[in-house]
Amino acid sequence: MKLICHKQQLLKIINTVQKAVSAKSIMPILECIKIDAKANGELTVFGNNLDICIEYNDTCNITEGGEIAISSKMFGEIIRKLPDTDVLINVNEENNIMTIKCDKSEFNIQGLSSIEYPAVPEVKENYKFSLSQKALRKMIRKTIFSVSQNEARKPILTGSLFEIETGVLSIVSTDGYRLAICKETVDSSLNNFKFVVPGLTLREIFKVLEDDDEKMVNVIVSERHAMFEFDNYKIVTRLLEGEYINYKPVLMTPNNIVVTANTSAFSESLERASLLINDDITAKAEKVPVRLNITTDKIEITCITGKGKVHDIVDVSAIGEDIEIGFNHRYLLEALRASEEDEIKIELSNPRSSCFIRSTKNDDSFTFMILPVRLYN
Repeated sequence: MKLICHKQQLLKIINTVQKAVSAKSIMPILECIKIDAKANGELTVFGNNLDICIEYNDTCNITEGGEIAISSKMFGEIIRKLPDTDVLINVNEENNIMTIKCDKSEFNIQGLSSIEYPAVPEVKENYKFSLSQKALRKMIRKTIFSVSQNEARKPILTGSLFEIETGVLSIVSTDGYRLAICKETVDSSLNNFKFVVPGLTLREIFKVLEDDDEKMVNVIVSERHAMFEFDNYKIVTRLLEGEYINYKPVLMTPNNIVVTANTSAFSESLERASLLINDDITAKAEKVPVRLNITTDKIEITCITGKGKVHDIVDVSAIGEDIEIGFNHRYLLEALRASEEDEIKIELSNPRSSCFIRSTKNDDSFTFMILPVRLYN
């Protein structure tokens, strides 16, 4: 293999595929990226940890084709430290030694045979749909914060449900204490379908998607895998097996208290209250609720920890009876940030029932649900 590629181009490729490389593995090959260079100038680089595979396709000056698996960490560190100019890569395929030359620098590093590298899972098209990169990026951003981090409790909840019904795609995430749903219209001719994508995969997809309405993502689903195909990327992920929880009955909860609040003002007040919680190392944040006393024109926010007490007021507009209710401050803050709206609508019924955060536009584009925390006087 012989090729010439600019340092910045190489860095972009490496930084992308490294997201699918195991940092530490009992199989050294999984700590590598695979480079496949074709004599016609096509360069394909893979990262694969058996759960997610990222394939990046590009072109460069290739004078001799070949393949090699090379340590992702070592290769990446070398390229980062090189001068900002063209890099010459030469691979001796008899001993898998890669020579890297740039300006006056030269490295020789040991690689592995690409034959050992795991193959990209085959994704037979059982289902396919498309949406813009901007739309998918928005949907992931609005739901990923509610994905469960506890794999031992309910593994299926460590992923997000993709559900298409009557031409509308819903992405749903929950950890059992909160729920996030975001909807986007896709193709009305699509059959109903659903599958669960690991949250770790969605976080990596989010990092490489562009906020562009013109650029599309093709999502191809097989029985056990899904492929997200866009621009120079093909990202293949295993799907989580099992039945996702039936979340729809929760959305039917009747609420007779409706509060309209300025998102920034409410968030800033909660952040001030969190200063005491975060500073008290003797208290677990989830065990120290913020207390909301909601009346017709304000929310009084109070919090008491071993470090002291905070009291704050946010002006709102509320319909319904007064209510006092407690929440995990982090759950509320993450939902408010994800709303990305100037104003939000908060719906409640009593201190023990779920709280819903929705758009004031009444467009059903997103719904966040948070369970309250019991207050002890």
